[in-house]
Amino acid sequence: MKRRHFIKNSALGSIAASALASHSSHAAPAYNEEILVHIFLRGGIDGCNFVVPLDANDHEYYSIMRPNLHIPDSGAGSALQIGSEPFGFNPVAAPLLDLYNAGDLAVIQAVGTPDDIASRSHFDAEKYIELGTPGFVGTPSGWLHRHFFAMAETLGLYPEEIFLPIIAFRNNPPVSLLGNTSSLTVSSPSAFKLNNAHWRWAVEDTNPGYKQLQMLPDLYAVGADEFSHAGGQALSAEAILRTSFDEEYTGSGSLPYGDNQIANRLSDVAQLIKLDLGTRIFTIDYHNFDSHTSQDNPDNYDNLLANMCAGLAAFMDDLESSGGSYAARTTVIVQSEFGRRAYENITNGTDHGNGNVMFAIGKPVNGGSIYGDWPGLYPGTADGWVDYPNPKNGSTEPELFQGALSTTTDFRRVLSEYLAARCEHTPTTRASVFPDYSGYSAMGVFEPLAEQPDMIFKGGFES
Repeated sequence: MKRRHFIKNSALGSIAASALASHSSHAAPAYNEEILVHIFLRGGIDGCNFVVPLDANDHEYYSIMRPNLHIPDSGAGSALQIGSEPFGFNPVAAPLLDLYNAGDLAVIQAVGTPDDIASRSHFDAEKYIELGTPGFVGTPSGWLHRHFFAMAETLGLYPEEIFLPIIAFRNNPPVSLLGNTSSLTVSSPSAFKLNNAHWRWAVEDTNPGYKQLQMLPDLYAVGADEFSHAGGQALSAEAILRTSFDEEYTGSGSLPYGDNQIANRLSDVAQLIKLDLGTRIFTIDYHNFDSHTSQDNPDNYDNLLANMCAGLAAFMDDLESSGGSYAARTTVIVQSEFGRRAYENITNGTDHGNGNVMFAIGKPVNGGSIYGDWPGLYPGTADGWVDYPNPKNGSTEPELFQGALSTTTDFRRVLSEYLAARCEHTPTTRASVFPDYSGYSAMGVFEPLAEQPDMIFKGGFES
């Protein structure tokens, strides 16, 4: 596939560096320029302590089932009311309330894999989402790869050549990109260097540098095979990051990123977006949400949540303060493999559940609203949490699914709407991204894409 090569003459890594200095404009088709930042919260984040149920009955059930872990609905440490909705943000998530009130954040409740095929295994549940095939873990490609392939090949909405089309911040490619050969997988941009290990070949002090950066382009230039193209890709990416990436970058906005894992990655993404490299997809993993014990320890939940929320606010502020179309065409989607059970366990933790909260953030989002069908938290009388029938209907049967929030919105519905509204997917290509998913209808989470000028080629990268 031609588009998997970062540049046609990829053996000459110096071309990448010189291209960054180019300001010539070139005529180009009206390619889709939307940027997706997909954040996966590994471990199964506790959505009920992130977006807290404040309906009088639901908060009562929640408080009964979580005597030590519940967020109060009033007084010190209480949840931050979300408009007139029966929900509130965890107080450490205050930056997200600001984004919500600005219309830049949408909350989708009770999202996940359908109850009848839900898995409480991290390994299976993550694969269900990343492969895009709930109930089946043998799919040979990930949903983000199929999305990229459809955009590049079937729809022709990506240019022939992009320097860095996909960047995954990991030590190994995520399952969502299984099958993809266009992605750069790197723990951080500053770590992607050919300047260490025992095979480093030093150059004299009068000509500082490393000989492999001089010799490898010549080696790759003689071949037209896949290995040579892959080597050229790596050299081009290394040249761009070595010459243009600022390790001291602080952003253009007034909100500080903070110095922590998630904030650093979001800062990296903002800088890479503003380098105009044509990157269409970024993936970020954020770990340690498997809170089986001591969830009331701030290091096990609140601090992780606070760092992410502050980082997301700083990221959006950075893009909006940078001018151009960066904020207008960047969407952040945040999801986890599953939620937690509605009740705490004997070690002040929560165990694996099912339905969860999901977020869409950015100017392309119809924010300031909560989407999805909230199923309720009535626990039923069988387990002894309450001894009275459900005030809604007089039933004594639980609204919970096996002790956890039920799933009422298939996660594929939200992702399919992003593909349709912002990426110009057709019903046929959506079906190729999420096979065996039917009955899709838009929820209104994303603003449909409007005609926009073709800005991303102003540096001449993809002519």
